[in-house]
Amino acid sequence: MGEVAMAEALRFEGKILGATVSRTADRWFVAIQVEVPDRIFHRRRTGDGVVGLDFGVKAAATLSSGEAIDAPRPLKAALRRLRIRSRRLSRKIEAAKVAAGFAPQARLPKGTKLPVSNNRRKSAATLARLHARVANVRADFTHKLTTRLCRKNQAVVIEDLHVKGMLANDRLARAISDVGLGMFREQIEYKARRYGTRLIIADRWYPSSRLCSVCGWKNEALTLKDRSWTCPECGARHDRDFNAALNLKRLATATALPVASPSGNSGAAAEMVSAVVGKVTPVRDDSVEESGQEENSAHLCARF
Repeated sequence: MGEVAMAEALRFEGKILGATVSRTADRWFVAIQVEVPDRIFHRRRTGDGVVGLDFGVKAAATLSSGEAIDAPRPLKAALRRLRIRSRRLSRKIEAAKVAAGFAPQARLPKGTKLPVSNNRRKSAATLARLHARVANVRADFTHKLTTRLCRKNQAVVIEDLHVKGMLANDRLARAISDVGLGMFREQIEYKARRYGTRLIIADRWYPSSRLCSVCGWKNEALTLKDRSWTCPECGARHDRDFNAALNLKRLATATALPVASPSGNSGAAAEMVSAVVGKVTPVRDDSVEESGQEENSAHLCARF
């Protein structure tokens, strides 16, 4: 094959350890592994905030600052075109089967190769490009969000989501896949190391949505259909996702509330939920004072 010109120069100087050539749709890529000093790998943060992040279906992510972030959902946008292109390719494959003496829906014997026409090749390439675009849009959104979170915060708190179990729900599986939760977890883990950001993973059983972020009362009756609820103990009105994000943030700032008894006796709060994977050292959140938010000192009762 010989020498191949690169579309861009190497971004880092260092010892080249290896390279991996891959193909996506009709494009070829080479991933080059380069050994670089730590000063090049690590990036500088631009902020020292603390943020809790709750994943959802209505909004892809809700931050403890109150910001709701919508994902582009590229699969939903391209689903109609994907179905059309897929049916066109299927018809061409069926026609090739008939031309080779097989029934349109027949399973081919192992090792049988159908003749590939130019039209079928073009149809397959068009479908592959559409799938690649869906993946690229999703990856671009995830990269930008994870970089922003790690660059601006000294600590990020997320839930240890059971993605495989969530995908078992037929009604939500496509929407969850379209957001790319697994990709988000993978990216934020290595970017947290790069920016020196502490990534705190709350246990998947931590009731972040059920706890009142004001008094700690636990709403045992909360279901997935309930997008908002009112605490019967203190009267606080909660948006489900924002309330969860606030409770997650508290795990990093030593202000996590004890879980109150569902009977309504928040004064005799029960023991603190073991909510964090690993030991956590509380961090100072300077953004609270800047934003004018205040913590209720009566609830600054837990330290990890």
